[in-house]
Amino acid sequence: MDDDRLLRSAIDLIAEKKGKNIVVIDLRSSPIPTDYFVIAEGENPIHVKAIVSNLMSKFPLKAINREGLSERRWIVLDYGELMVHVFVSEAREFYDIDSLWADHIVATEGSTI
Repeated sequence: MDDDRLLRSAIDLIAEKKGKNIVVIDLRSSPIPTDYFVIAEGENPIHVKAIVSNLMSKFPLKAINREGLSERRWIVLDYGELMVHVFVSEAREFYDIDSLWADHIVATEGSTI
């Protein structure tokens, strides 16, 4: 499956569970060993778990690694060329990884890939 279709699938599955503030960061020109970050947030740990559960059950790839499932404040799903970060709103604001890669943002909620 090509990158655009994988990104679109991740975004759609996050949106299906009402994930908010979805951002795509293109890391292909950086030394990071992944092509894209998809970053989103949920309102609380239960909402974050619902978003991630939807991804884990319906995304066309199986995650190579998963972190943060028990805490549900910042969950990372590693799919190799794509990493999905789902935060509770407060944790996303605190860690602010969006701003670390602001010059690499290629899509935000409501824009097209």
